[in-house]
Amino acid sequence: MVDFGTPVGHEQGYRRPAVVVSVDQMNTSMAKLVIVVPVTRTRRNLPSHIELEAEAAGLHEPSYAKCEDVKSVSHDRLVHRIGRASEHAQRRITSVIVTLIGA
Repeated sequence: MVDFGTPVGHEQGYRRPAVVVSVDQMNTSMAKLVIVVPVTRTRRNLPSHIELEAEAAGLHEPSYAKCEDVKSVSHDRLVHRIGRASEHAQRRITSVIVTLIGA
């Protein structure tokens, strides 16, 4: 769970689940930042939204990682861990992010 604060425009905001996508080396660095992908319950059938298995991810209903909204956040914004995205979902999220940034 991450506290994203007040949203601007189409950003995701407030307290909501997110998938941490940064590597452990970054997560534990002196920068005290992690890279996350916010999660929404709203299904939009967008190729940049990756479905997460609710039970495995610690969610109450099917939800979607919004890969187009990837961002770095301070450790201070991390509220608590609720679950873990499946390896398959993590690979798909990484693949979509790579496509979105043109790498």
